[in-house]
Formats: sequence, C-alpha cells, structure tokens
Amino acid sequence: MRKFFTLLWLLCPVAALYYHFNEGQDQLARVKARQRVEAIREMERAKEPDYALIIEEYDKLTAELPKSERPLVKHQIRLAKAKARLEMLDVVVATDELTLLLQEAAQVHGEDAKLTRAVREALGKSYYYATYLLKTNGAAESEWRPYAERTRQIFRFLAEHQEPGALAKYEERVAAEFEKTVHP
Repeated sequence: MRKFFTLLWLLCPVAALYYHFNEGQDQLARVKARQRVEAIREMERAKEPDYALIIEEYDKLTAELPKSERPLVKHQIRLAKAKARLEMLDVVVATDELTLLLQEAAQVHGEDAKLTRAVREALGKSYYYATYLLKTNGAAESEWRPYAERTRQIFRFLAEHQEPGALAKYEERVAAEFEKTVHP
C-alpha cells in the first residue's frame, strides 16, 4: 500500500504537467478572453464609444481564443464586430459580413437558433440603414427600393417565425414607420 501511494505521489507532477501543456493553455486563453470581453463591454457602455477601437479589441480577442474554441463563440464575436461596424455606419462591410455569418450560422446552428435569429435581425438593421442613408442622400427610388424590400423580407420572416400574433404587430409598426417617412 505504501508503494502505491508513493507511486501516486510521484505521478502527480506528471498529471499536472500534462494538463498544463494541453487543456491548461486553453483554459488560460479563455480566462484572458473573458477579461478582454469584460473590457470591451465596458468600452461599449461608454457615453461615446470608440467603435474603431472596439473592433480592434474584438480582433485581438479572436486571435487570443484557442483554436479548438466552439463555433458559437466565434460567431458571437463576429456578430458583435458587425454590430459595431453598423454603429460606425460602415453599412457595406457590415452587410457583407452579416450575410456570410448568416449562411454559416444557419448551417452550423440551424435556422431557428438564437444566434441565427440575432444575425438575421442585425442584417435587417443593416439593410434598413442602407435604405435610410440612400434615401436621405437623395438617391433615386430605383437605388434604395431593393434595400427597403430586403429589409421588409427579413423582418417579416422574423415576425412570422416568432409567434402567431407577431406578424400583425410587425405590419402595424411598418405602416407607422412608413407614415413617418411619407409625412414627416
């Protein structure tokens, strides 16, 4: 029995070293990433956030994550970056990123996953911003109408797949918004 405990005692450092050089490094990376996320969230809550800096921090966060990190985490980071781009009114880049992310998220997580829905909402918002920017800058209707139609399609899809009464509420909101834009 004494030999067994001695052998067990001698093998403890081997187990610790094994953990340190395999899973331990991933855990340390996750702890650092969690701290960086907290710092980014604090920057986002600022009175006037610096979204360019926030995007840089998200890039650093992506680089810090272990290679074996789940796709959900990587997709959430990409969504947050795209939302920051929308806040900067970098609509073209944000729309492109969100379109790719929507395809990936739907394929990996499914059409009805929370992340896929959040990406779809952000994509609808980006198309709305594109419509608004084109319309307010005097673009012809033939230029901004496709973006408005795409916005309508996305939000209609979201409303139909939420709950039965949500579609009627959505159509009322759209009609109210339309009235605001027609009769300012």
